[in-house]
Amino acid sequence: MERHERSKHNAKICEEAAEWFLECRAGDLVSRNAREEFDRWLRKSPEHLSAYLDVAAIWNEGPSLDRAHKWTTADLIAQASTERDNVVALSDSHPLDELPSARKETRRVITTRVFGVVACLAIVVVGALVWWQSGAHTYTTTIGEQRSITLADGSTIELNSRSKAWVRYSEHERYVELLDGQALFHVAKDHARPFVVASGHTRVRAVGTQFDVYKRRSGTVVTVVEGQVAIGTHDATPSPAAITADLKSSAQSSSSINGMLLAAGEQVTVVGNTARKKERPIVENATAWTQRRIVFESASLPEVAEEFNRYNERQIVIESPDLYGFRIGGVFSSTDPGSLIRFLRAQPGIQVTESASEIRVSKKDAREQVTDH
Repeated sequence: MERHERSKHNAKICEEAAEWFLECRAGDLVSRNAREEFDRWLRKSPEHLSAYLDVAAIWNEGPSLDRAHKWTTADLIAQASTERDNVVALSDSHPLDELPSARKETRRVITTRVFGVVACLAIVVVGALVWWQSGAHTYTTTIGEQRSITLADGSTIELNSRSKAWVRYSEHERYVELLDGQALFHVAKDHARPFVVASGHTRVRAVGTQFDVYKRRSGTVVTVVEGQVAIGTHDATPSPAAITADLKSSAQSSSSINGMLLAAGEQVTVVGNTARKKERPIVENATAWTQRRIVFESASLPEVAEEFNRYNERQIVIESPDLYGFRIGGVFSSTDPGSLIRFLRAQPGIQVTESASEIRVSKKDAREQVTDH
């Protein structure tokens, strides 16, 4: 395996660059504050940008570093920690114990810094190899962003606003974990490798179908557009192979949540180990977000606020618990938050107060309602 030239950056900058790079790759820079902090770090010094680009270059070379897969993670770590050129060698004629204290400190600082730089780069290289060999990837969207991802087998994932998905393909299974938000899956047929989507404790197994998964605070909503899927749950996070085996063994029992079958046009909400099918669902409403529309069917105000807040920087805050039972039905544009605000302002008994960061919704008292009339 070829060696890379030792980094010219100091250990602290190298470590910071590696941390920022891994956060970017993991999709953790979702909030505006995080992105602004990263931007400030890059602009602080040309050396910061240079160090970040160096780390990125090493990462991008991951697939070519070990094409024959001769190096394991343990081998790489062992070599990085034992090779003599990872530290500054001390002269045999001046044992460390005989050096003056100032020189000892200088040697210690130099040794620590060089080892820190090399160790930092070694961690990045190891991470790159593990990442590329496992075939795992993380995809994210920010507020108001939608994204389409084409996977290696031709399947696609449509990610809604403020969503995050982790994808790993293996020889026997295609596995996706929806970490946050909502996604529409178009699954390419491959009977030898089932397509499993995990959302919390909910597991959705499909082969050659199209379905929508929405991870809400109250539970996971699964809507089948085409084909058929099997729904299951698991109390702990099992391996992908265990998920598949669990669903396959219980697929004959439609009375149990583990193995419940859903056909095109059906929708189920899974909360814990229970599932509730919706009667005569309108599938187009569940996927209206792909057309930048939000459809509410007698949704409670907290549900409306949760949905609205996925698409907008300014968040709705419900101040009056008395409004939790207020129901809303209608079609709104996800790119025009003002349409929902105007609707709420027009409702009797509701007061809307806007600021730069929030939209506070409260109940008017009796005197204010009389004044309005």
